[in-house]
Amino acid sequence: MQFANRDHPAVIAAARHALPEFGGVASARPVVLEEDDLEGVRVFCRTDRISGLLADAVRSGEIVIETAQEPGDIATSIDDDWHDALHACVLLEALLVRVAEQMDAADIRWLVTKGPAVAHLDFADPALRTFGDIDLVIHPDDWDRTVAILADDSSSHQWHHRYVRRYGKGVTAMVDGMEVDLHLRFAIGRFGARCRTEECFDGPGSITLAGRLIPVPSTPHRMLHACFHAALGGSREVRAFRDVAQIALGSPEDLETAWRIADRWKVRAVMAAAIVETWQRLDLPSGHDVAVRAERVEIDRADERALRVFAHRAGFRRQALTTLTELPWSERPRFVGTSWMMGRERRR
Repeated sequence: MQFANRDHPAVIAAARHALPEFGGVASARPVVLEEDDLEGVRVFCRTDRISGLLADAVRSGEIVIETAQEPGDIATSIDDDWHDALHACVLLEALLVRVAEQMDAADIRWLVTKGPAVAHLDFADPALRTFGDIDLVIHPDDWDRTVAILADDSSSHQWHHRYVRRYGKGVTAMVDGMEVDLHLRFAIGRFGARCRTEECFDGPGSITLAGRLIPVPSTPHRMLHACFHAALGGSREVRAFRDVAQIALGSPEDLETAWRIADRWKVRAVMAAAIVETWQRLDLPSGHDVAVRAERVEIDRADERALRVFAHRAGFRRQALTTLTELPWSERPRFVGTSWMMGRERRR
């Protein structure tokens, strides 16, 4: 079996399938997927949570599979991948409703971001945007209470909690055997230190699950978080770039507000870098207004160096150390020491 890489033409065709504005014309001709690459493409689409986009692209004829097997059998196996992902999403949304009850009962300010929010608000068909965990943005003033309720910190060191509170992105909690990521900031490092996530709670939106209102960030804040995930995320999945394109093309009226927020947070470099790479990774038509504007953003050398650290997928310590110039001199020795301890703990 020959495994395809993440940039296999069929993976990219799936990732950009049915984008707003471009629809199915991002590929003028069908992408041919040979049988030797089929299993590898399926693996990567499952990993990147785009099995639904792959299945729909095959159905529409954007992706054509060359195989000696019965075409119906191949289509069924791809649909099975999608249905497995959807089953996981149903379980996660049920978990989200239960978590919402806990959070609301404790009067905690929180928002669900990424997966469920983007699926229900930014995709015409929510079933095409699957996800593998729940991500919550927590108001900074309610952070400690949230960790006490959802995260088992009995075996953790107090310095770890202090580090996250002062500099970190957040923590992962396991609730009913499923992953709930709690976000205090959108990223670690230089740009995470500039986040003002408390602003996400000014004028949020909502979705409804099982008759319950679930709070979500506004479209501009969802766009900004998608850009952070694409430019600064750990594995830099094509799904993250699809989210950037989906929101940018589906809600152009909110894009100007997102740029203004990026200016206020001093993270214009993150938004520009994410959009430029999105257009490159998904091979979208050049010259589009969204991409042209991002290409014109001037990024200073310090921001460029920080972006490269994340683009090259450097280890936690190197990424965290990009925070250093954002801190007063008096705080830097303590930060360096605790960053080293955090990095050592993550390597265990």
